[in-house]
Amino acid sequence: MNSLKDILKTKEINEKRLEKEAPDLYNGFMDMANHYYKEGALNTKYKQLMSVTASVATKCVPCMFISARNAISAGATREEVIESAAIGVKFGGAAAYTIVRNNLLNCLDEIEESQ
Repeated sequence: MNSLKDILKTKEINEKRLEKEAPDLYNGFMDMANHYYKEGALNTKYKQLMSVTASVATKCVPCMFISARNAISAGATREEVIESAAIGVKFGGAAAYTIVRNNLLNCLDEIEESQ
């Protein structure tokens, strides 16, 4: 089982390496992500909750952890994150359910403890 702290540390290390060794890939992705997460017709909170749903449906545990943290930081509640994950389970099936069952509540606990 991963922790949010470990995932964020790994993300930071690997992003620095990628930025140095493959700047076009890194910058292209970051530009796209920054563009789509900016405030628009949907605010950041809802975009991050949608990211929780997509992360669960695509079975990406690090994505789910980071999206849950970002959603909470943008004003989402624990309950909103859990409901967003439930929609992801609907689309991702049993494997997505297992990822949520084994990781999400601990992730949310870790986020709350760090606030």
